[in-house]
Amino acid sequence: MLLAAEIKLPENLHAQAVVKKGGRDGLWEKTLIVSFKERRRTLATFDGLLDAMAAVNHAAHPLLWGNSMGGHKKVAKPYTDQVYEMVAADLKLDKSDIAKMATAADMDNLAVVTLEQKPFTVTVLATAGAKTNALRAGVDMSSHVEGEEQHGTINIMVLTNARLTDGAMARAIVTVTEGKTAALQDLQVPSSYTKGAQATGTGTDSVIVVSGITGPKASYAGGHSLLGSLIGKATYQAVVEALGKQNGFKLPAKTK
Repeated sequence: MLLAAEIKLPENLHAQAVVKKGGRDGLWEKTLIVSFKERRRTLATFDGLLDAMAAVNHAAHPLLWGNSMGGHKKVAKPYTDQVYEMVAADLKLDKSDIAKMATAADMDNLAVVTLEQKPFTVTVLATAGAKTNALRAGVDMSSHVEGEEQHGTINIMVLTNARLTDGAMARAIVTVTEGKTAALQDLQVPSSYTKGAQATGTGTDSVIVVSGITGPKASYAGGHSLLGSLIGKATYQAVVEALGKQNGFKLPAKTK
């Protein structure tokens, strides 16, 4: 049985969002699908630059990821490929029309944060888990090369009304990363690998940035811009909320 729950987005984003819930082998699968009526310039850390008709964040029970892999990392791709092919077929799209990311974090813990300050609107949709593979970039080392199983993952999707240049989308990913890392720092999330080290992310984090079609043109999305400030703040708030829901991380109580 497939259930769907709509997520209300600001009208000027010209996007529709829904979470579809189902199951496989008695374990849950939940997929966030953000779809567009026209092609949208998109930059994704998995797919790169594309003119997308939809952006997807697929979540599955941790045991389902493990079962699908069959104990060998090389068989993980058929599972994700099958999921994205099913989503594409449901949307009557080609798989190449979809910006994609995946996670083992529960989609019920999705955080949706919208910030608006004229002339810009920014919505961030984030899932987050950081209990098992949080790491500190520049300190922790890994021996994995390709196809590692999904563990804790921070997936962030950014929607805006601004008409972003390709450069602005690339800079937006930097701003998103800074906002995410600030949230991890304030939540005091530790590295899973180095005792006493502050985590800066997880080893499987993903970002999708989708350009708008009706707002002002933007060639810069760094923190010195209004647009970048909104992206950074919305990311921070969404990651704090998602990690609170998923892992129970809380901001320290403020002292008077």
